[in-house]
Amino acid sequence: MFALALLGVVACEPDSVDPQPTPMCESFEDFNALDYYYGYENDTFRFEYFYNEEYAYWGGFACSNIKDTNPANGLFANQYAVFNDSAASGSKFLLYYYDAYNAPCDIVLKKDVTLQDVKLNLTTYTYASISDENINDFARKFEDGDYLKVVFTPIGGYSESANKVECYVVDYRDGKREMATNWNEFSLTGLGQSYDRVRVTIETTDVGEWGANTPLYICLDDLTYFVEE
Repeated sequence: MFALALLGVVACEPDSVDPQPTPMCESFEDFNALDYYYGYENDTFRFEYFYNEEYAYWGGFACSNIKDTNPANGLFANQYAVFNDSAASGSKFLLYYYDAYNAPCDIVLKKDVTLQDVKLNLTTYTYASISDENINDFARKFEDGDYLKVVFTPIGGYSESANKVECYVVDYRDGKREMATNWNEFSLTGLGQSYDRVRVTIETTDVGEWGANTPLYICLDDLTYFVEE
């Protein structure tokens, strides 16, 4: 019986458990611009954007440190502000504007990484447009059944669009009144593994003859991921 007990002890030695990898976190602090600038890149990621100099028009990703919780300031002129008193961590965050009429802007993975989760928050412009029927002449106030969702789709490798992840940052379906205004965390593990880039799109139920009426912006922070060996 002593021999059997000894075997049981040996079988449960901690050395038999594989060590868990440590997740990394990108919090977008590495820029010195006063308020905002377009795009973001480091050794691991490139966040794409475009800018039309002729019309001063842009789309894709931009870094920002502008915060504003006054809905009265939720106008196009204040499009770079997050509807929060702070970033999720640090002082800066990433802003994404989705423009369906131009070429997609993606998150390009420069290393073999697997995304785990991300924190999302509405912009002041988007929050005001779906909360106050008088602040945006083009968008309407959200009602029962409305939603705004951010869709992450893996591109390349063997993870294709079937693995897309849908994040409902505003959800008024089935009697809910949920809004991502407190840096809500969303899981990205559904994207799978071994993709080269991630495409980000935004969908709204407030759609007119010329497309979405809701301002299609979202703020991102604390993007966590694992580096694959």
